[in-house]
Amino acid sequence: MRNSKVRARIAAGKLRLRIRDLRNLGTRSERMLARIGVDSAEELRRRGAVRAFYELKRAGIASSLNMLWALAGALEPWPEGRHWREVARGDERLSLLLALEDYERSG
Repeated sequence: MRNSKVRARIAAGKLRLRIRDLRNLGTRSERMLARIGVDSAEELRRRGAVRAFYELKRAGIASSLNMLWALAGALEPWPEGRHWREVARGDERLSLLLALEDYERSG
């Protein structure tokens, strides 16, 4: 995704990213997300990693925090992403967990 031409086409709306095109996510993740109504990278971006993970977890589809790290890494920085292990070890880990806790309390 680091190719400037690809980035320009995405920005211009001429290229639609699939979920499986994002870093950390593949066809299995794409199928899992489709079960909660996330059928595009744009929809995943709109919902955000925490909400999408919460919805997966609530639907009984995902249970491992590795999926949360993968989703967060796939979305930041957009659209190149970061490896999920970097997210799991990074400073944002705590804020992701706290946001997830907020969803779980309000859900």
